[in-house]
Amino acid sequence: MMNTSIAQKEQFWPDFVRACESQWRCGGKRYALTNDKEFTDLVCEAVGNEWIAGNIIKYAGEIVNTKRADGLITEVNFFKIAVYAFIWWLKEKEQEVSRDEGEEFSIMG
Repeated sequence: MMNTSIAQKEQFWPDFVRACESQWRCGGKRYALTNDKEFTDLVCEAVGNEWIAGNIIKYAGEIVNTKRADGLITEVNFFKIAVYAFIWWLKEKEQEVSRDEGEEFSIMG
């Protein structure tokens, strides 16, 4: 089983970022409502941004429940979770703060 050391994170982060980007680029086309809006935006307008948490939970459950016969899992659901977390972060961006429960971070850029 793989460790999650800083070295492991540094090694695999670029692959993870590329896979997430592929997921949101393809998903953005599949779920487009208009050029500036996805169906996800429409759903959030109707029921709130917290709806995204339900999708994250759904994909986490799919990871738990859909291990293949050889014990392996399909990795695409991890990228879906990351992309939904990114969308949620974007939707809540106007209310965000850079400090939470003692964790400080900065966003470069």
